[in-house]
Amino acid sequence: MNQNKEMIPKNSPSPLCAIIKKELRIYFNTPIAWVFIAVMFCVGSILFTILNLFEASSAIGMVLLLLPWVFVVMTPLLTMRLIAEERGLKTDQLLLTSPISVSGIVWGKLIAALAVFGASIVLMLMYPIILEFYSSVEWGVVFTNYLGFFLLGSSLISIGLFISSLTENQFTAAVITIAVLLAMFLISSFSGTTGIGVLDFIIDILKITRRFDSFYTGFITLADFLYYVSITVVFVLLTVYRIEKRKIK
Repeated sequence: MNQNKEMIPKNSPSPLCAIIKKELRIYFNTPIAWVFIAVMFCVGSILFTILNLFEASSAIGMVLLLLPWVFVVMTPLLTMRLIAEERGLKTDQLLLTSPISVSGIVWGKLIAALAVFGASIVLMLMYPIILEFYSSVEWGVVFTNYLGFFLLGSSLISIGLFISSLTENQFTAAVITIAVLLAMFLISSFSGTTGIGVLDFIIDILKITRRFDSFYTGFITLADFLYYVSITVVFVLLTVYRIEKRKIK
């Protein structure tokens, strides 16, 4: 894309903001953001109609509990090009020689992707607003549900971002991202134990959707909150390391 050929101005007062604006322009000047938001909103609306309106239920959490399965397929739409396209077009060198650090570049790309994801969440806030006209909505629980959903999405996007840094091919990045996230979701549904301490510990770490359960019930536990934040930070750091390693070469 031509937008990727833009260099970050050296006199930019905030290079991080320049990265974010650049990525947002690419998202919204192409169908990427619009398709992502439309699919998430449409699927969410269908689930909301079936689970809330037809069932006369004011619990919005079930919608957000099922949406992550759709998010598995939609995450690569936001992440597959973030690093892979830069490498494929050889424009990553322009960014690496810009005034901003590699970590700033990676965080800027992540924040832009989260902004698009956040836009879809804002649209879905109309669900509890609609329910408020017909029943009493527990807004504390709703806030917790949406916070958990955002943190889960942030973790998935950071994983997709890291995978994008491993290849120059966007399609390859998308396929690997879907496979990895789907595997993590399937592991999350595994309720048994292997009896092997280390293996059970690893499996427990990979149960990324299981941590959403507390948010779904309306409780914010420090352990689950830190889990999602840690996943996001760790994969951002891994992405930075991957790029730095290539930069040295």
